[in-house]
Amino acid sequence: MKSKTLLFFAAAYLAAACGGPKEPAVVENIVAHTTVGDIGSLMVNAIEITVSNPKSLRGLTAEDFDIQNNGPDGFVDPVTGGALKAHEDDGIVVSRKKNVLRIETKPFNINGLRGQMWRSEPWKLVCSADSALNVTLKEVNDRRIAVLDDCIKGEFTYAGLTREYILHLPKDAKGNVIENAPLLVWQIGGGEYNRDLMTAVTANRCVTSLPEAGVPCATLMFAIANPNYSYSASLDPERIKLVDRNNALQMAFIDTLIEEGKVDGSKLFCAGASSGGGCTMRFMMQFPDRFKAAVPCCAMDPIIPIHQVKEKYDGQFTDDLVKAFQDKVYKWNGTDMVLADIDTEAFCALPMYFVHADSDTTCKVISSHAYYGARQRLGATRDHIQIYDDAYMQSFGIPKMLSHFSWVPLLNDYSEGTAMDWLVKQM
Repeated sequence: MKSKTLLFFAAAYLAAACGGPKEPAVVENIVAHTTVGDIGSLMVNAIEITVSNPKSLRGLTAEDFDIQNNGPDGFVDPVTGGALKAHEDDGIVVSRKKNVLRIETKPFNINGLRGQMWRSEPWKLVCSADSALNVTLKEVNDRRIAVLDDCIKGEFTYAGLTREYILHLPKDAKGNVIENAPLLVWQIGGGEYNRDLMTAVTANRCVTSLPEAGVPCATLMFAIANPNYSYSASLDPERIKLVDRNNALQMAFIDTLIEEGKVDGSKLFCAGASSGGGCTMRFMMQFPDRFKAAVPCCAMDPIIPIHQVKEKYDGQFTDDLVKAFQDKVYKWNGTDMVLADIDTEAFCALPMYFVHADSDTTCKVISSHAYYGARQRLGATRDHIQIYDDAYMQSFGIPKMLSHFSWVPLLNDYSEGTAMDWLVKQM
């Protein structure tokens, strides 16, 4: 009897020492940690699983996990130009703190892998050691979005309009807001007009690019509620007056940030893509003496008709812009939007960096060439222009048929001589 008792306890001790059979995990919560992607999807870079029985997590390693259909960002394979493939190496790193298991991974699209016709194949986290730790998007209880979760969201009223905004303020290593920071205000594209704030701000990396690159710059975006101003809207005074009214509201809000000491009024920058590129141009025509630099990306035509019309003669668009840049723009006079003279000298002294994809069929590259050429003729000497070829666009997962997405390389590439490198060096 005595020997049997000793054997029993010895076996129990050995089983415990060797780990022994574990009870399945009892999951309480699943959080997906994400960043804003290039093309309107969040990118998952970590999953945290909270369990009620922490002992169930003991001994788990990266080899116990696999992620299926973990598609990268973009529309096509950057190397081949063919269909996207799931990551061959998931890059999984596993760590545990008490009852929370953290699984870090190469970023993947929260909607899964883009398959045929770009339909998404849902992703799945598979645990070979415990199926209770398998996870799909349906099981995720909470989503955290880097940078955006730390932003200030609100509304601002001016010039008869009320608009929602989202504002990132940079912080130091101790978590304190950096005062008098540079500011980049982003003008949204037509695809984000009349959409809710979070849809607009997650359409691309407009607010998150600089913070994620480690640049201590404030970033701001307003949700513009009016419909897309469309091609040749410059022929419709009411539409253009509304574009300028939105810009007046944004300038008034920026002035409050300056007054509060949050933003340095001598380091204001503006950028935008597509319709937002056109709005950037009008913003600079209204307030050329307030900004330090601007980056119009694949800019549309709210100044003169360019897209979906033909040049009557070679260089007509440039000639028309030379005239327009010496004409008038709408400004708020405290009661209404009224026409006022453009300060052409200040407008041309303000440096701009134009970016556009050569194969863009939505907003033709001729618009950026015309903007750049007209400003040169009026005395601008500090402008730059970069035209992206098909190979460069593909390197960011953008196929030729979607070359309008030139904001993707713009907001990702900080290498020497690029628009973002040029912008940061002025901050």
